[in-house]
Parts: sequence; C-alpha cells; structure tokens
Amino acid sequence: MRRVASILGSLLIAATIAGLSTVVQAAEGPAALPPSVRIKPVMVPIVTRGQVERYTQIEVMLEVANATRLGEVQVAIPRLHDATLRAVYLGIEEGWIVRGNIANMPALRRKIDEESVKLFGKDVVSRILITPLSRQSSFP
Repeated sequence: MRRVASILGSLLIAATIAGLSTVVQAAEGPAALPPSVRIKPVMVPIVTRGQVERYTQIEVMLEVANATRLGEVQVAIPRLHDATLRAVYLGIEEGWIVRGNIANMPALRRKIDEESVKLFGKDVVSRILITPLSRQSSFP
C-alpha cells in the first residue's frame, strides 16, 4: 500500500512539474514580431490598349530588423512611398504586374528592397510584405 502511495505521489509531483513548465512556456508566448512600417496603399493602374481601364490597390509593409532604426524608417515613409510607386510602375513596364495581378512578386520585392537599401543601408529592412487590397470596377 505504501508503495502504491509513493508511486502515486511521484506521478503527482511529475505531473505538477510538467504542468508548471507548460505554464511557463505559455506565459513566454511566441517570439515578438519585428517592428514594421506600413506604406499607404498604392494604386496600380490596369492599362488596356493604352487606356487606364481600372485600378487595383496593394499595400506594402516593411519589417525593420533593427528596432533602434524604426524612427529613421518612419520619418522616411514619404520617400518609401515614392520608391514603391516607382517600383510598381517599373513592374508594369517590365511585365511583373499584368492586368493588376503581380505575376513576379520576387522581382517587385527585390526592387523595393534595392530602394530601401539606398535609403537606409543594408540589413535595416528585413522583410517586405505585399498585400493586394481591392479592385475598382471599370470606368463608364
């Protein structure tokens, strides 16, 4: 009987310790997301036979690798918006964006990254997130 009680006691202690480690892991949670900067949505024209047929929108977010440089990146948002617009229009010319759809996402990201490196230097922006937002119907 004592042996059963000691085994049950040992199991209870082991379960308590295992439960506490789970609670500690849950309290720590997943790693914090890196700081990011959102650029205003960019209007992308859809051109057919030389005429603007309609627009679509994309949103660009830049994850900042070094949180101490976040303020510098935030101050430069107007320049980043301009660089993004230039990259989008280059993408239309180069065929990366076809009828409002991004056909070559890596090339567009690479161009935006090149512009961010020109502004801030290497390894300041760690990731570029591009999200299609909406489409505007055809003009009358």
